[in-house]
Amino acid sequence: MKRISIIFSFIGIFFLSGCEKYLDVNKDPNYPTDVEDYLSLPAAQVSVASVFSAEYSIVGSFWSQHWAQNNTSSQYKTFETYTLSSNDGFVDNSYFELYSGGLSDNEIIHRKAREEKNWGLYLMTSTLKAFTFQYLVDLYDNVPYTEAFKAEEGILNPAINTGQEIYDSIYYLLNEALSKDFAEFNIERYRNYDLLLGAEIEEWQAFANTLKLRILLRQYNVRTDFARTEIDSLLSRETAFLSSDVALTNFLDEDSKSNPLYETDQRQLNTKNNIRANATFVSYLKANKDPRMSLLFNKVGGDIIGMVTGSYEVPSTEFVATDIIANPKFTATMPVYFMTVAESELLQAEAYLRLGKVEEAKEHYDAGVESSFERMEADMGTLIDEGGAYFFPSSNFGAQLEAIIMQKWVDAADGQRGIESFIEQVRTGIPKLSAVNASISVGVLPSNLSTIGYIPGTLIYSKKGSTGGRFPVRLPYPDSELNFNSNAAVYKDLSDADVMQTKVWWNK
Repeated sequence: MKRISIIFSFIGIFFLSGCEKYLDVNKDPNYPTDVEDYLSLPAAQVSVASVFSAEYSIVGSFWSQHWAQNNTSSQYKTFETYTLSSNDGFVDNSYFELYSGGLSDNEIIHRKAREEKNWGLYLMTSTLKAFTFQYLVDLYDNVPYTEAFKAEEGILNPAINTGQEIYDSIYYLLNEALSKDFAEFNIERYRNYDLLLGAEIEEWQAFANTLKLRILLRQYNVRTDFARTEIDSLLSRETAFLSSDVALTNFLDEDSKSNPLYETDQRQLNTKNNIRANATFVSYLKANKDPRMSLLFNKVGGDIIGMVTGSYEVPSTEFVATDIIANPKFTATMPVYFMTVAESELLQAEAYLRLGKVEEAKEHYDAGVESSFERMEADMGTLIDEGGAYFFPSSNFGAQLEAIIMQKWVDAADGQRGIESFIEQVRTGIPKLSAVNASISVGVLPSNLSTIGYIPGTLIYSKKGSTGGRFPVRLPYPDSELNFNSNAAVYKDLSDADVMQTKVWWNK
């Protein structure tokens, strides 16, 4: 029960402080007081989880078209118009929270662990650091890294590292942390304070290895030789990848003690009506008779119907979305998944496919789909069997890759991981874009999709989109960096709309 009380205290502090920081261990994170490392560890993890499961989850799930904006409210319409700005809370507050909260707290104990040669803790903090910085690069590209958290050295305007430099740094960091000797690690000191994996070093090693694989696959298209060599080495060593989900749990259905997404979207806003199911996603699940649909969405009127992206201004005289459109199944106690076994298996499937090992790719693809169904407690039936909707194609690299990424898209709809499916779509172009966007009307899709030639699961450019048919590929650069770091001046000459169309380094 100790872990439960710990997480509740941190979540309570976070929400009572106006969502600015889960735990203010120090007034200035660059000048730490002497705090026990095991007390800072959960603060760092919860802070990262708060951003990942709330702000990033919401924007990611709208942009990857798991969700749509209800037509009798307007809380998230900027996502469907693609008009986010650098001072928007989903852009700036999340960025600030990661640097001043999760990463700052993590850095304090990361440095201490290195100094004391506490290699088990060093692995945990290295992995959390790499996990978080990967998302910062994927969403903002060039950000402070080497000079971050060095105000005590007089560095108040840290250098901006390129995305590629940061990717190289976090990959090296993971390799270094994994190379250490963990024989003397005192697991009991941290077991009740590590909210993700209970300080089980083998699981942290598996998490780090799986994260390495994701880092390599992200950059595969721009550094193919390097990525391919490293992937081959990683797989040939029979590396241990995740065998259990990396998740933050132990929430309660009480004010300031519940899941951050639930707390942010429903308890604080005092409504369950903002977010509805998206027609793109629902059409794919229905076309494939995927029972996970019923685990992800609540039926309305005995059916699960999705709403076309950008239909939030359809007059309520035509229809009220809450009366006919399904909504996601949010609960106060749902876990926050950092990474799932299903994602790990699907990453391995893609890695083997890239190496031309189709048999191994199919094995891990099947395992990934099966793991996703098991976690959601859905009956997979014969979906991955020959003749089934999710049977892995025996040939054609493009079709095989599409099968893998589409399953990642579905799996990411559970556990607040929409940001991951958005980034993967930017990387791979999967789900593909609809070729009949102009034929699609606001509201709901026709029951017979063939009448408009729509292919289920293809992305629909928002009916209220403001970017001339172009989907965003990243977030705007945050005000907290633009206004307080002179080294970020290069972004001041660009509009937010232009930044959102500027590709990050691995997408060139």
